[in-house]
Amino acid sequence: MAVVTPSRPHAPAALVPEVRDAPRSHRRLGLLAIVVSAAAMGTAGMFGRLAAPPGPVVGEALTLGRMLVGALGMLVVLAATRHLGRLRRTRVTPSVVLGGVLLGLSLATYLSSAVLVDLTLAVVLHYLGPVVATVLAVTVLKERVGPADVVSLVVAFAGMLLAAGLVGGTPRPVSDGHALGVGLGIASGVLYGGALLCYRYRTDMPSDVRSFWTFVFGAVGTGAMVAITRPDVSGMTATHWAWAGAFFLVCGVLALSLLVVAGKHLRAVELSSLSYLEVVVAVMVGAAVFGEAVSALAAAGVALVVASALLPVLTARAGRRPGSQARRGGTAAGAAPAWSPRPGRRRVGGQARVKVSGS
Repeated sequence: MAVVTPSRPHAPAALVPEVRDAPRSHRRLGLLAIVVSAAAMGTAGMFGRLAAPPGPVVGEALTLGRMLVGALGMLVVLAATRHLGRLRRTRVTPSVVLGGVLLGLSLATYLSSAVLVDLTLAVVLHYLGPVVATVLAVTVLKERVGPADVVSLVVAFAGMLLAAGLVGGTPRPVSDGHALGVGLGIASGVLYGGALLCYRYRTDMPSDVRSFWTFVFGAVGTGAMVAITRPDVSGMTATHWAWAGAFFLVCGVLALSLLVVAGKHLRAVELSSLSYLEVVVAVMVGAAVFGEAVSALAAAGVALVVASALLPVLTARAGRRPGSQARRGGTAAGAAPAWSPRPGRRRVGGQARVKVSGS
């Protein structure tokens, strides 16, 4: 007698992403991860200014260091937790490679854009990415976007425009490299949106392994950009390198690893709305560290971003109230119904098994 464990047929993980709603505990982890990641990413401008010497543009070099240190940091984590074997056992697929390359190129083009145009404009163009990711998730992954999701994303984007000072502000003079800076900023946003979409694929891959490969392939993409632009880092002093090291750890290892965790457990629209918290943190850091003035409109924008970030959490809680699942047929919205064994099967070790005759 042979014991056969039935399994569901499924398409290759590299081609079909897991788009079901995450369990409650996993979703909480995703929410916490994106909040901490956005807060850490919001300090990137501060660390970038303090790490860069006056004159030369070293954004690509800083991004490359950010990726290399991130890969090394995740390798240490994997070794400390005795998970190095996962690197050998886990299959690397095109979505993993593409996600890392797109993220590295996005961050590099963003920093280059910030040199050529106003930082606020560069931030706005970079944060076209979450909007692009949401549109792609609806069209490619067939994720369902409800009215509350649309309101949250629109409010977040409007609040970001206000917080960046692009609404109600006085026109600024245009530099010679303005057109190139705008082009790089748009490219940064599109690349960032593509990276966020890639995180929705291969949710079966452990987060520490996914983070490591994201950093590795991000370094490959950024390294190619550095080879072309060849930034001059000869003017960086020991103080600059110290700030660069802090930038690599906080905005690299911490922020980008948690972004991968969040992308695994949150839907694209939730990830998009909550990622705008980075703009809020950037405004607060600018006011506290560099004494930048915060107008009433900017403060209103910060409030809108916070409200939009809370909306997905509140609506999700409302959907988990007693009786809400019964009204949806006993399953969470978008989740597949639980598979149960048919008559004639018995449970062994928590799994349904059936006896069949065989050799």
